[in-house]
Amino acid sequence: MPSSSNESLDELNRVGRRIQELIEKVNEVTDPSSRAILDECLESLLSFYGRGLERILELVEEAGPEGRKVYDSLINDGAVRSLLLIHNLHPVSLETRLLEALDKIRPYMESHGGNVELLSLDSDVAKLRLQGHCKSCPSSAVTMELAIRSAIEEACPDLMGFEVEGLAPMPGSAPIHAPNGAPAWTEVPEAVGLAETEMIPVQPGEVPLVLCMRAGQIYAYRDHCPACNLPLHLGAFRHGILSCSLGHRYDVQRAGASLDRTSLHLDPFPLLAQDGIVRVALSRESREDNELSRSTP
Repeated sequence: MPSSSNESLDELNRVGRRIQELIEKVNEVTDPSSRAILDECLESLLSFYGRGLERILELVEEAGPEGRKVYDSLINDGAVRSLLLIHNLHPVSLETRLLEALDKIRPYMESHGGNVELLSLDSDVAKLRLQGHCKSCPSSAVTMELAIRSAIEEACPDLMGFEVEGLAPMPGSAPIHAPNGAPAWTEVPEAVGLAETEMIPVQPGEVPLVLCMRAGQIYAYRDHCPACNLPLHLGAFRHGILSCSLGHRYDVQRAGASLDRTSLHLDPFPLLAQDGIVRVALSRESREDNELSRSTP
């Protein structure tokens, strides 16, 4: 289950997207007087709440050591941080928050033989470089890139964009499913304790998946054989090779490349295993649709 902080941030993001839609509708208003009133209303509302947030921070910071603890919690909370950035009230610079975000995921990357380096930050656009053997494996590389994206978008929503050097695609391998925008890293509790030779079907979103482990790393693929359209979980998993029930074979360490026909490949999904928790990257729409279907009688 996602934490309350993540739920609050997701809700804030949904509200933010709705506000953006309404602002776009305001921009479509053609009557000058109506447009002027709407613009003034929006500016006044932002100013009103911005001043309130600024005063809250002042009072908390002035409250001594205990207040300072609350202050630090506020500026490091994802939902509050987004509001502070909207009003230019966040006290920590973009570069500092970016470096802290990279430090946060560096232990995970190092555990997979990789690392990330900040090359430059110009005009609020960051240039990063992947290091280590993860850059030569498409599945690991895109998973790492999504992990970086997730950490950065949480800590630095004001970053205009970033580029990642060191991504080397493998010829004949599948494109990794990288959700547009910030991915919804959805927990998959069934994956905890997955054995080296085990394959299990899961469905954390609308798309059924299979999980399997090879050399200590867990891989996620769509539960579908492109050669015969049968579910993969009806087949077998041995020595890093996924086989459907009709014997079509795929290499899980080469992003699902077929061993029988170079034109075929499985559909891989980025997956993170950290601190005893396994998460798969889905589009936010897929996860929200799945949560809605579970809550519907």
